[in-house]
Amino acid sequence: MVQLGNFKDALEMAEKHNFSLKEEFAMKLIPPMPANANDAFKTKERKDIALRLAKLSKKQGDFILGAKLYTIANEKIKGMKCLLKSADVKQVISFA
Repeated sequence: MVQLGNFKDALEMAEKHNFSLKEEFAMKLIPPMPANANDAFKTKERKDIALRLAKLSKKQGDFILGAKLYTIANEKIKGMKCLLKSADVKQVISFA
């Protein structure tokens, strides 16, 4: 599904069946940045998918991946909160 561009369907399956998210799979689920920066619909869709993936990874306990996905979605405060939950001091320092 991801290779065909059905990012939302693949994400719904991952949420429904509670797939264990790995970083490689999560990055494949996020659509690429639109070539036209003024394309608000594609940018919003990309952000929504990244947020859903971040929430799913946070729910599964992978806080570092959640923080990375939150920063992709431009939610830096939520990303920092995820990193704080991971208790990885080096990651928190590099993020700050």
